[in-house]
Amino acid sequence: MTESFYQYWGKCRQRDNSDDSDDYHLLAYHNLDVAACGYHIVKKNYFYSAELFEQLGFSSDEMENAALWFAYFLAWHDIGKFANGFQQLFKHNNPKLVAADPAKSYTTRHDSLGHWLWQNYLIEKSEIQLESYNYNIEQVYNIWLLIMTAHHGKPPILKPDGNLSFNAQDKQASLDYIKAINQLFIVDNNLASYHTRFFDKTFRKNLNKLSWLLAAITVISDWLGSNQQFFPFSSNVMELSEYWLNYALVRAEKAVATLPQQSPIMPFNGIENLFPFIEKPTPLQQQALSCQLSDNGPELFIMEDVTGAGKTEASMILAHRLMAAGKAQGIYIGLPTQATANAIYQRTAQVYGQLYRSNSHPSLVLAHGASYMNPNFTQTVINLDNLSQPKYLTNENSASSECNEWFVDTRKKSLLAEVGVGTLDQALMAVMPFKHQSLRLLGLRHKLLILDEVHAYDSYMAKLLESLLQYHFSQGGSAIILTATLPFFLREKLLNAFYKGLNSNQSPLTLNSDLPFPLLTKLNQQGLVEQAIETRDEVKRQVDINWIDSIDSGIEKIKIAIQQGKIICWIKNSVADAISLYQQLQQNLNLDSKQILLFHSRFAYCDRLDIEQKTLTWAGKTSNHAIRSGKIIIATQVIEQSLDLDFDEMISDIAPIDLLIQRAGRLQRHVRDKQGNIKLSTNQNQPCDDRDKPILTIFAPTWNDNPTEEWLDYPEFGNTKYVYANHAYLWFTQRILRQKGAIKMPEDARLLIESVYHSDLEPPEGLQAVFYKELGQQLGQSSQAKSMILNFKNCYSRAQFNAEWDHEIEVSTRLSRDNIDLYLAYQQDDKIVPYCSSSEYAWEQSHLTISVSKWNRIKSAIPQLEQHHLEKLRQKIHRPNAIIVLIEKEKVSCFYTKELGFYLN
Repeated sequence: MTESFYQYWGKCRQRDNSDDSDDYHLLAYHNLDVAACGYHIVKKNYFYSAELFEQLGFSSDEMENAALWFAYFLAWHDIGKFANGFQQLFKHNNPKLVAADPAKSYTTRHDSLGHWLWQNYLIEKSEIQLESYNYNIEQVYNIWLLIMTAHHGKPPILKPDGNLSFNAQDKQASLDYIKAINQLFIVDNNLASYHTRFFDKTFRKNLNKLSWLLAAITVISDWLGSNQQFFPFSSNVMELSEYWLNYALVRAEKAVATLPQQSPIMPFNGIENLFPFIEKPTPLQQQALSCQLSDNGPELFIMEDVTGAGKTEASMILAHRLMAAGKAQGIYIGLPTQATANAIYQRTAQVYGQLYRSNSHPSLVLAHGASYMNPNFTQTVINLDNLSQPKYLTNENSASSECNEWFVDTRKKSLLAEVGVGTLDQALMAVMPFKHQSLRLLGLRHKLLILDEVHAYDSYMAKLLESLLQYHFSQGGSAIILTATLPFFLREKLLNAFYKGLNSNQSPLTLNSDLPFPLLTKLNQQGLVEQAIETRDEVKRQVDINWIDSIDSGIEKIKIAIQQGKIICWIKNSVADAISLYQQLQQNLNLDSKQILLFHSRFAYCDRLDIEQKTLTWAGKTSNHAIRSGKIIIATQVIEQSLDLDFDEMISDIAPIDLLIQRAGRLQRHVRDKQGNIKLSTNQNQPCDDRDKPILTIFAPTWNDNPTEEWLDYPEFGNTKYVYANHAYLWFTQRILRQKGAIKMPEDARLLIESVYHSDLEPPEGLQAVFYKELGQQLGQSSQAKSMILNFKNCYSRAQFNAEWDHEIEVSTRLSRDNIDLYLAYQQDDKIVPYCSSSEYAWEQSHLTISVSKWNRIKSAIPQLEQHHLEKLRQKIHRPNAIIVLIEKEKVSCFYTKELGFYLN
């Protein structure tokens, strides 16, 4: 057989041939391996891929032909490897393979070279132009080639200089190969008649829209087809038709069978199946049980209710109803932080299995950057080493969740699991130029989005969220949004994002801004329904407001509280202020570590986990009088969300109203007796809290009706001024709380929020400059986010972005001040050992983050490794930019202690 393309390898290994196996796999065979995987994925509708081809115009009876068409284009995916420059990567003396051309080099990745080869050579060759081939066909092929040559997770570079890599022999070989696969797929299978469909403008429009999802199926096909376990190397020349039928298709069927199976949904049979402990649903939960669902199409629900109203349970009830109605196959719960995701993951693990039939094994994934260090997640991963007999964990019965290992070997797969809990960032990356964003899009398809704490996002993230919702709804996806403090303007933006996703030509919605709180909002193709609801009596509460304007007043209040056997918390707005107060309290009140705890974000990861657990022990729901009595916790914003904490008394630095409401939610959160022990409810009555009336003490500047721009210019508020840059929000907050004298929920929720965030508010003259400056910053953030959002009406390509795909560090889901990563270590004899040496993830758990500006101020005083030793250690721990900070193990460090975290005297 003399076809030139048999001289090119597609996969290889650089080693001596010490056994009978081949050192390389022919390029044509690898292309067919991947093509066969794609064929079986479509035929068996994995990841709902068959639905994509139905949207392209293939009927359900034509899935065989659709699968063959997809396989045909997949057989193009690695044509860039015909480049001699690429072929030189395999060092060999094999006369069967093409010889190295010293005039050619490999400077552009093979995926981009493949697209260049099509655009600059193959497209012009009449030998591959089939019947009815014309410009429209060319356009469609160009879309497919963009998809296929994106098999490494991002679109190909559009204008590389392929002549640096290809010579005339390479081009001819690629042409011979394309002629061969045309014969194999199109001629032999009588697919030529389908070309006439490619003339249709609607087909091309749909292909453009679906190209983003087809790119993800391409990536998965390439992953499977590149697995040597299923596709051993073969260099024996045979007819492509023989390899396709007897090897590629047979092996691919086994490879594709390892993909997780879709789990069937359990019919919704009431609240008892999900939450047997709920004796009487809250009003919000009752609405989730009884609200009418539309017959078809996506739906958006916004649930606004007070803390403790059972929003999480209500969302799962409604989610199960939507899934049972065929509106979703899975769920992704997006949260603002890793800590909130960790907490909700544990709650979700207890219930998610009830959404699916009992004989299935749906996967639950924790999707964020540190999930691999979370023991509650890693202990529940199922190892499928033996594909015919799944190997389960020995502690399977004790595990509350399970996850197929296929989903967690890389974060890019995590959203493909049926139920995911993670940060919102993982979902936002789907609409931005990140590598493998197409996989995230595919993972969110057919999922219900549940978004909690949406008020926590700035203008930048809110704009990204709008785009995500618009795309999700345009694909038929539904969502549930949960919040206790949602400003009207943000509610309006989110609803209109959904509305635009339904029909981009529609004018914006007109909402009623006078509706009370709590509120259930529903929007679907039938229209908008805004339903005021009650909240349960147990969570109706009034927290009175007290004011102090000096640190000494707060310390005196703490002193009295601990003398009375209470647990008290002071929430500071910055780490520096928290450390300073902690040290003052230790000195003034003569306290030891058994009485006081410092909790902020600048601890090494291992210490932060310990402190978080200790905080939950001291102030969590299960704590009792013996544990709580006389305890003080000094914290930053880390306790505002997710942690189920209950303090007898609380002091907080002044902060925007929504954050104060969140903080007040940790004040007398559970019903306790006078000593702080939990009082359990009975069927006869609901117990009352025996503690003194809850009072939130706020540390703020002395009130001023007409503040000047120096309103916050006091040393004790310097960091607050920096953290919350729009000082007018703080002044508006102080004004409304002074007027009301209390946070009364739910009656005053809407008034409190809109008294700070309503668009018509005019700040006092002294704060107007900073107010409008910050509004401008918010508009700029929103505009910046908009510039980072992909246009899904266009074909999957770099047309909108170019360098961004290759420099993801410059593309972020969040706008934050520049931070750097520090790794704490000891010098032990001649070795450098991580601070947290007891952990499996020792270096990761020895890590902390601080701002670049702070590091620049203090780095000269901190011992670090010499550059030579630093580079060697960076290579060893695979962290090329790590900054290794040396601390003395046997002494109290002047810049890091387990009590204070990272600081400098």
